[in-house]
Amino acid sequence: MLNDVARALASSDSSAEYARLNVVFALFCKCKSEDMIEPGLWLLDKWNSYAGKALAWALIGKNASTIAKVNRSTMERLQREIRSTTEVGLTGFRYQGPEPYAPEYRMRWLVNREAANSANTKTNLVELMAPVPDDAQGWRSMAETFRQISERFPYHTGYAAPGLVFGDDAAKVEAGAIIGPLAMRHKGFDVPNNATTSYFVGKGSRGARWLTFLSKEKASEIRVPSANELPRGVMIVPTKNGMMIIASDIPEVGDTNRGIEATNLPWLAKLLEPITFFGDRNLKMLLSDRLDFVERWERRFLDAPAGTGSP
Repeated sequence: MLNDVARALASSDSSAEYARLNVVFALFCKCKSEDMIEPGLWLLDKWNSYAGKALAWALIGKNASTIAKVNRSTMERLQREIRSTTEVGLTGFRYQGPEPYAPEYRMRWLVNREAANSANTKTNLVELMAPVPDDAQGWRSMAETFRQISERFPYHTGYAAPGLVFGDDAAKVEAGAIIGPLAMRHKGFDVPNNATTSYFVGKGSRGARWLTFLSKEKASEIRVPSANELPRGVMIVPTKNGMMIIASDIPEVGDTNRGIEATNLPWLAKLLEPITFFGDRNLKMLLSDRLDFVERWERRFLDAPAGTGSP
């Protein structure tokens, strides 16, 4: 089902310009900006090795508005942007390719000095996007890679999931006309606008996804089930900073048109409900430019009939 949607988006010239299917991995870290520097430099090096020559474009700096071709000075500038988080209030970049918009690969860095203030909802964001794996082994390998990355960062919450990703920032409404109907039909897809969401999510979770990352602090706010209470296919993996919840071996996105449920995600949504961030109006343009779609999508598992995974 995942590959069917990916092929449909890629085969349509009009859709491919505005939206694509990627694996999205995001960590929200409400911490001091200086605590992001060492893991950020480590991740940049790993990302450069992983995505290699596909990384052809970069947009560097909080005020940057034009994406530019990568050149010999790009890596030094990216490293400098990470290191400057102790001196500058807000740092950020996108390092991606091979396409300039709706790329197959993207690393996004957005670090805000104000995230250290517990009185506000701003948080630091690290986000990766990559192509969807071809098989179960590819998904297992990806889950392990994301677990290893998470252990480097002082996150509070995070997730990974197949996501319906928009292309050019200036064409979100056009992207939303494609993404909205797909997201309402296939409930297991993520709809990410995390650069904006990071200003409002605080220590909250974005809800049920294929992989869910919770710090020890956030995990203490829910009732974590024992191993024999888990639905079939769900795993809870301890990590250095907390836990990773795996909803299924391969992500399930479901299909409401065919009566197919994303089996374990309703169960997970209920578990995470007390710590879930609701009311993300920044998703409006990506969900057919309708606020009622935002509420329906955020509660798509919670307000649905109680079909859950079997223990």
